[in-house]
Amino acid sequence: MLLNNLYKSLIIIVLVIIPFSCSDDILDEINKNPNSPTDVPISLLLPQSMVSTFEGIAGNPAGVYASLFVEHATNVHLNPRLPSDISGFFNSIYAVLNDLKVVIEKGSDGGSEAGQYHAVGIAKFLYVYTLSIGTDLFGEMPHSEALQGSLIRQPKFDSQQEIYSYMLSTLDEAIADFNKTSITAVNPIDLQFNGNIDLWKKSTYALKARLLNRLSNVDPKNQEILSAISNSFTSADESMIFNGYLPGSSNDNPWTAYQKSQQGFAISSTFIDILNSYNESIEDPRAVNWFTKINDAYAGAQPGGAEADLSHTTYSAPSIDNVLFDDASQPLLTYDEIKFIEAEVYFRMGEMENANSAYQMAVTEALKRAGIDADGISTYTSQSTVFPSVDNLTLKHIIEQKYISFWMFQSLEAFNDQRRTGIPEMQNPFGTPNRIPYPNSEIDRNLNTPSQINDVTIYTIPLWWQKK
Repeated sequence: MLLNNLYKSLIIIVLVIIPFSCSDDILDEINKNPNSPTDVPISLLLPQSMVSTFEGIAGNPAGVYASLFVEHATNVHLNPRLPSDISGFFNSIYAVLNDLKVVIEKGSDGGSEAGQYHAVGIAKFLYVYTLSIGTDLFGEMPHSEALQGSLIRQPKFDSQQEIYSYMLSTLDEAIADFNKTSITAVNPIDLQFNGNIDLWKKSTYALKARLLNRLSNVDPKNQEILSAISNSFTSADESMIFNGYLPGSSNDNPWTAYQKSQQGFAISSTFIDILNSYNESIEDPRAVNWFTKINDAYAGAQPGGAEADLSHTTYSAPSIDNVLFDDASQPLLTYDEIKFIEAEVYFRMGEMENANSAYQMAVTEALKRAGIDADGISTYTSQSTVFPSVDNLTLKHIIEQKYISFWMFQSLEAFNDQRRTGIPEMQNPFGTPNRIPYPNSEIDRNLNTPSQINDVTIYTIPLWWQKK
């Protein structure tokens, strides 16, 4: 009897507890992962987006392809480096764009964190920077219908002309955002300029000058470029160079990480030949800092014809002390690049004195950034091959010296210039791709993927802005 009463009491207790323990509120939480939030504040999302842009986009292995295409480097790994399927890079672009879109929507008027205009301006800059890398490698891309989730599962591919129009207008929006008073300072979350909005604004003008100059073959706007330049960097100290990498294997420079894991980079014979072409009586002072020597000489690896050399005993390799070290800085937009653009614009306009002045400043600043002292700069630039007279300055001087300055972390920009101007001439006997093919994942899932662009036609179908 006592046992029966005990059972009855337990049953009553359970019946009383169950309704409370399984309330609707608690049931709603069952399938939620507390470690995977669905709403992230700008203060967390923006710095993560910066790192994703700098490391995952600017430092992505896709840049390795550009380095090989433009013959800054030659692949000496046992396996060939072919852009057969780079789904990871394609997906990374859209993951970064999606996060930046969220920041823009949150911080803009009407958003859940409205009034954070400076964070929005930074996000718009990073958005355009990321999108520009994507379209300059792939060409046409999903954009106006992209980032819609399940609402549009097969977005259309926008033309490069449409994408460039969007990017330039978005940079203007970013500048307008930087000119507003923001309700929250970005100092604690700005991993690049520590809240210096003036430098973000100058970087935005610099990016605008770069993108406008990219259109020199299809829509030259020389005065607009010069206007953007006048509002951009005024010294090397203002350059956009990311210094956030750390010693070790978890947060090191991604280009360094690639070399450590693959040992695939050797110095291209094309690049060494171009360096040497400017040497009348001395070698380029950057070479001793940049490259290793083989038998006391710089040995270039022939693009498309090099042997495997994982031990770097046959060909010169990038220095692990001065170039590919763990916490190496990563240039994104520099003062010397802007001066090279200025020189090119004045050259197109036929204003040779201004072109020569900007060119000489660009070369000097590029040498400084490479760590060359005043005496070394003076000796190198005293050669008529480097600093010709005003009347003898050519576009080849401007683009080739810019090409040298982009080694090794800005190969994509050198690749963009080479496709745009045809300078310098590439030496790979198998040819140079004009773009990279769309990943298999996009081809399989999106019926709008351009079918005419594949592993074969990437060599023959140019980009919209490319020299035909």
